[in-house]
Amino acid sequence: MLLIHPSKLLCTLLFFLSFSIHAAVTAKLDQSTIYQGEKLTLTLETDQTNQNRPDLRALQKDYVILSTKKVTLSSHSTNAVITRNRWVLSLRPIGDGEKVIPSIKVGTEVSPEVSLSVLPAEQNPHPSEGALRPIYLEVELNKEEVYIGGQAILSARIFHLTTLSQDTNLSQPESIDALIKPLEEQKKYTTVVRGQRYTVTENNYAVFPRQEGMIEISPLFLSTTLANDTVLELNSPPQLLSVLPPTYNNSNTLWLPAKSLHIEDNLSDIHHASAGTAFTRIISMEAEGLPASVLPSLSVLENELAEIKLLNVILEEQMTERGVISQRTEELVITPSEAGEITLPPIDIPWWNTLNDQGQTASLPSRILLTSAPSASDRASPVNNNAHSTPHPSNQTPELLIWLLTAISIISALGWIYSFNQLRILKNDSKQNETEIAQEQTMRKQAANEIAEKNTFQALSMACNQNNPTIAQLRLIEWAQSFWNDPLLLSLEHICERANNQTFTFLILDLEQYLYSQSAELWQGDLLLDTIEKLRQRQQRLIAMEEDDNPTYG
Repeated sequence: MLLIHPSKLLCTLLFFLSFSIHAAVTAKLDQSTIYQGEKLTLTLETDQTNQNRPDLRALQKDYVILSTKKVTLSSHSTNAVITRNRWVLSLRPIGDGEKVIPSIKVGTEVSPEVSLSVLPAEQNPHPSEGALRPIYLEVELNKEEVYIGGQAILSARIFHLTTLSQDTNLSQPESIDALIKPLEEQKKYTTVVRGQRYTVTENNYAVFPRQEGMIEISPLFLSTTLANDTVLELNSPPQLLSVLPPTYNNSNTLWLPAKSLHIEDNLSDIHHASAGTAFTRIISMEAEGLPASVLPSLSVLENELAEIKLLNVILEEQMTERGVISQRTEELVITPSEAGEITLPPIDIPWWNTLNDQGQTASLPSRILLTSAPSASDRASPVNNNAHSTPHPSNQTPELLIWLLTAISIISALGWIYSFNQLRILKNDSKQNETEIAQEQTMRKQAANEIAEKNTFQALSMACNQNNPTIAQLRLIEWAQSFWNDPLLLSLEHICERANNQTFTFLILDLEQYLYSQSAELWQGDLLLDTIEKLRQRQQRLIAMEEDDNPTYG
C-alpha cells in the first residue's frame, strides 16, 4: 500500500488550485492582414467556469464591435469534465495602418495583445460586398412631395476617405419641369459610416417645381482620380418628386407656398405731409422658401388726392442652408396734391404656410396721410416813400379860405357816404365768401369720403376675390364706415341693420358661419361682392336724383 505524506498532498492540491485560478485567456484573429472597411473575427477563450464577460472597453477606441457571441465547450476525459467558454467577436477597424488588438480582461485573467495590419481601401483589387468604398456619391431630396411652386432641397454628398483630387468634377442637377438654384457655398464635415471616418463634401440645391404630377431630376455624375491614378466615375440614380396642385384654384388668387412671409413699410399708421412736397414710401416683402421672381407687386399707384410714382423695384435672394430667402422692395414717391386727409389702402397678400399646411394672409394696414397746406412766404410790407411837401405861404384872401373850407366839408361828407356804402358791400361779400368756403370744405370732405370709399372697396374686392373670410370681415367694416360715413359701424350686425337688405343679410350670415365653424369647404366671396356692388350703384342713383331735384346754378 502506497502512503502519501499529508504535507505533500496539500502542496499538490494547492498547485492544481493555483493553476485553475490563473488559467490563461487566449486571443486569436481569423486574419492578420485586411483592407480598410473589411471585417475580421476575434476569438477569446478561457477555461473559467464563472459567468464573467470580457471587458471590451479597450477595443472601442480603434474598432467597431459589430457583434458578439458566447459558446460553451465541454470535453470529457477519464473521470473528469472540462468546460471552456469562448467569445466570438466581429470587428471592423477604424482607419488603416498597423494596429494592435489590446489585452482584454476576462474575470481575473487577461488576454495577450495581437498585431494586425490594415491596408488602405483603394489598394484592394477585389473589394468584397461588405467592404467600405474609398469614395462614393449620395444624392437625396429632403421630401417626397411638394406643392407646385414650393421648395424642396436636393443634397449631393461625396463621401471620401482621402482628399479629393483637383480634377474632381460633379455635374449640376437639371429638370425641364423645375427651377433649380444652388444654395450656399460647398461645405465639408466628417462623419463615421460603419465604423469608418469619412470626409463629406456637400452641395445643396433649391428645387421649385413648375409642373404638377411626378417630375424627374437628372442624375448627377462624379469624376475623380484616385491615389493610384485610377479614374473613378460615379453617377446617382434620377430623383423623383411628387408635385401637388394648389389647394385652391382662382384666377384672381395668388399661390405662394412658403415657410414664412411678411410685409412692412417705413410709414406710421398716421403720417403727416405737406401738399406739393414729395416724400418716399418703401414697402418690402420677405418670404422664405420662394424665389424672388414670383413675389407679387405691392403698390397701388392710383389715388385722386396724391400723385404716386413707382421709383424702383429691388429683388434680392439670400441662399442659406435652409433654402432661399427672397425679398422684394418697392420705392414709391408720393406727392400730395392738396391739403386734407389721404388714405393709402391696405395691402393683403394671401399665402400658403407649408409648415402647418394652411392658408394665411400677410397684411399691411391702411395709412392715413394728414396733409397740410404749404406755408406762405412772408410778404414785405410796402414802404411809403411819399415825401411830405411843405406848404408855401400864400397870400390868399379870407374869402378864398372860406370857399376852400366849404369844399373840404362837402368832399368829407361825400367820402363818409362812399365809405359807408363800401363797408356794406364788403360785409355782404364777406358773408358770401364764408358761404363759398363752407361749401368748398363740404365738397372736399365729400370728395375725401368718396376716395376713402373707393380705396376700402378695392381692398374689400381683393379679399372677396381671394375667398378669404377673415380679411373680408375686416375690410367690410372699413368699407361700411366710409360708405355710410359712420365711424360707429363696428360690427357685421350694425352693417346689416344699416343696409336693410335681405340678400346682404343672408350673405353676412353665411360669412359668419365660415368664420366661426370648422367647415373644410372654401368660402366663396363673389356673391357678397356682387351684392355690395349693387348697394353702391343704388346709392349713386339716389345721389344723382337729389342733384336733379336741387340743381345748382352758377
